[in-house]
Amino acid sequence: MSDTNMDTKRLIADSLKELSKEKSFDKISVGEIAARSNVNRQTFYYHFQDKYDLLKWIYRVDYYEPNMTNISMDNWDRCLEGILTGVWKDREFSINTIKHAAGDMRQMILQDAQDIFNAAIDYLRAQPSMDSREIRHMNPEEQRLLARFFAYGICGMLIEWIELGMQEEPSVIAGRMLKLMTICKQLAYQQVMGEHDGEKV
Repeated sequence: MSDTNMDTKRLIADSLKELSKEKSFDKISVGEIAARSNVNRQTFYYHFQDKYDLLKWIYRVDYYEPNMTNISMDNWDRCLEGILTGVWKDREFSINTIKHAAGDMRQMILQDAQDIFNAAIDYLRAQPSMDSREIRHMNPEEQRLLARFFAYGICGMLIEWIELGMQEEPSVIAGRMLKLMTICKQLAYQQVMGEHDGEKV
């Protein structure tokens, strides 16, 4: 993408963020976004299908992509905290869009979270340690279901955090999710070790 196209997209995105401080997302029109950006509607539609497409672009480019580089089981909590910090800094915009575009946002966050966990499971599958044995033998459907299970949990906690006004700092939320994942990993390890010991008998 050329710098000019990116600059225009950035201008349109920032205009939506500004408008979101003044009125609810569902009341903001494409015409208003274009006017605030000093571009015409044709230019807006050249870059985005509609305001929901713009909204997804903002969340992807401003919050997800900067924090998703080389994600693994060793750093996923720090990546998550980075995403939450970006959303927290734009809290007026985030609260507004979650409140008034909840269905679209839930689906987008759910899909992104599922992608994160799929990447994390792929990482675990490549590890030779005993505690990842069961994961290594998962078929694609089992992996998809596991990733979606954890994605629903992450999605629900994130949306609830935003809907309640982001009263707790991102580090607190990321810490809770890390603790939850650690507990799940320990339980999985205990199950695998129990089955392994049973095979020896």
